[in-house]
Amino acid sequence: MSRATIRRNVHFLDGENNEILGFWQNGSVSWSQIAEWMHITITLPSVQYAVFQCLESGNPENPATNHGPSINLSGNNNAVHPGYYVVLSANGEPLDIPITEERAVPRSVSYNLSNPDPRIAAFRDRVRERDNCCVVTGSRVAPGEYTGWEAAHIFPVAHLDLWRSGQWSQRIEDDFPDMGDSKIHSVQNGILLLSHAHAWFDKYMIAINPDDNFKITSFVEDNLGFDGRYMVQSNYPQHYQPLRSLLKYHFRMAVLCNMKARGPEYDWDEDIPPGMDPVAEISNSKEGKLRFELVMAERLNPLVD
Repeated sequence: MSRATIRRNVHFLDGENNEILGFWQNGSVSWSQIAEWMHITITLPSVQYAVFQCLESGNPENPATNHGPSINLSGNNNAVHPGYYVVLSANGEPLDIPITEERAVPRSVSYNLSNPDPRIAAFRDRVRERDNCCVVTGSRVAPGEYTGWEAAHIFPVAHLDLWRSGQWSQRIEDDFPDMGDSKIHSVQNGILLLSHAHAWFDKYMIAINPDDNFKITSFVEDNLGFDGRYMVQSNYPQHYQPLRSLLKYHFRMAVLCNMKARGPEYDWDEDIPPGMDPVAEISNSKEGKLRFELVMAERLNPLVD
């Protein structure tokens, strides 16, 4: 028997009583959403497995035998109740449940530091003008006062190489002339967020699903009220709106990051107090080399675009 060490209130077990998936239910996640999340994380076809509620109180000891009937996932908009569930074959027999090896693309919290690149300044100004509010909370910007509001890249600048190999520039319809060759600084790759929402978005703690009416899901315990809201959309033309496929890509990464048994893969402490050496703090942190490379790539990639 194994359990995830991170804080969760929904646990999915296999027939051998090992936790294979899980998340924190804040109230908005339905079984139809779980069907999509399992399609992302479980490599078996969905017809080969089913989900059953564990009947033992507390932490189950024999989930493969002590469970209720299978739960219909497809089209089921009922909310998932916190607790333990077991994933078995469709007829209720123990089954090896292979979990994908795909990992979320690592990213750190990005900060809008002073940058002489006019493309980044144009990206910021265009996102501000289009959204004029935090698209997660709906908080409006006071005229001309953007302190605390940040223009966030949906696809991180630190992964310019993945942006190019994925040919994302071909999906950008924005006709602004000064975005750079890659178009990663298109307004379609940006949303305006309050600083705390930006941090949660960058850390895959929240994500926006464009296929679910742009609903916002928090994958962790949410004391800020993000979960279950819907992204605020402006009335700008479609070719200036956030690209649906970019939001869907970020959402997929959030599912991969949070649902698998080990939980968030890049849970870095981003709070570096004033006066501390940020280079030393980042380099000496968990997975410091990877984190340092991401920060450096975010700073340097605008120079080679």
